Amino acid sequence: MADCYRCWGKYEESLAAHKQDLALRQQLDDRPNIAYAYYQLGRIYQDWGKYQEAIAHHQQSRELYQQLDKEKNVANQWYWMAVCYRNWGNYEQALDAEQQDLALRQQLDDQPNIADAYSQLGWIYQDWGQYEEAIAHHEQSREIYQQLDQTESLARQLRRIANSQRQLARETADRTAAISLLTQAEQHLEQAIQLNVDREYQENLAYDYIALSLVCSDFLRHIPADDATQLARIAQFESTYPMGFSHFTALGKTVNLAEETLDIARAYLEIPALENLDFAESLTRQSLQTFQEFNRRRLQADALKLLGEIYKHCLPHQSATAAQFFQESRQLYQELDLTEKAIEIERLW
Repeated sequence: MADCYRCWGKYEESLAAHKQDLALRQQLDDRPNIAYAYYQLGRIYQDWGKYQEAIAHHQQSRELYQQLDKEKNVANQWYWMAVCYRNWGNYEQALDAEQQDLALRQQLDDQPNIADAYSQLGWIYQDWGQYEEAIAHHEQSREIYQQLDQTESLARQLRRIANSQRQLARETADRTAAISLLTQAEQHLEQAIQLNVDREYQENLAYDYIALSLVCSDFLRHIPADDATQLARIAQFESTYPMGFSHFTALGKTVNLAEETLDIARAYLEIPALENLDFAESLTRQSLQTFQEFNRRRLQADALKLLGEIYKHCLPHQSATAAQFFQESRQLYQELDLTEKAIEIERLW
C-alpha cells in the first residue's frame, strides 16, 4: 500500500507508512531492512522532488549497507544518489556518485549493471548539455548490452543515443552536419523499433515513436520551406507521435504520457512548419492537469513554463497571462531548490 501511495503521488501518506515500517525495523534491530527502509524513504522524497532529503536518506541507506558489506546494495545507492543529483541539476555531484557506482560494479564484474552505469553517465552528460560525451557513454552501454544479448536494454540504448544525437544537432551550426546527426538518430530509432516490435516491448515502442516524431520535427528546423521533403516530414511527425500516445494509454502510463506530451506541444510551438499554438496549449494543459493529479511538482513547473512560453508567443495581448504562468513556474522551481531553472524563467519573463 505504501508503494501505491508513492505511485499515486500521495507522498505524505507513503512517507508515514514507511516511517512506521522503519520504526519497527529499528526496534527489531533488523539492519538489512533498516537500510532498505531508508532507501524507500529516499525514493519517496525523490519522486516528490525533494532531492536534498532524498539524497540524505539514500546516503543513510548506503552507509548501513557498507557496514553490512553488501557491496551491490552500496552500488545501488550510489546510483540513486546520482539520479537525484542529476534531477536536481547538480551534474558534477551526479557524475561523482555515478563514477563510484561504476567502480564498484567493475570490481564485482557485474556486467549488466556496468552497462546501466554507463547509461546513467550518458544521461548525466545529456542533461548537462555535453552531448558528445553523452553519446560516447550511451555507446559503451549499448556495446555491453549487445554482448550480453539483452535486447530490451539494447533497444533503449539505441533510443538514448538517438536522443543525444538529436540534441547535438540543435547545437550544430553547420546545416549539413546537423542533418547528418539527425539521419543517424533516425537510423538508430528504426533499429530500436524493429527490435521492440520483434520482441513486443510495448513501453519501449511508446518512447521510440515519440522520439522518432521529435527527430522529424528537428529535420523541419533545418529543411527550407520550399524543400520537397517538408510535407512528408510533417506527415511523418503527425502520424508517429499518436502511435506513442496510444501505447502509453494502453499501458496505463498516464504520467509518462503527459511528460512526453510536453515535448510534442513544444514542437507545435517552436517549429514554424508545425506551428499550432491552440493545440500546443491544449496538450500542455492536459499534461498539467495530470501532473497536478499525481502531485508531480517538477513536471507541473515544466508545464507552467511551457504555457508561459506559448502565451508569450502571442504578445502583446497575452503578456499578462504569460507573466502569470512564468511566476507560478518560478515559484515551484524555487520551492524545489532548482535554482538554475528559476533563473531560466527570469530570463524568459
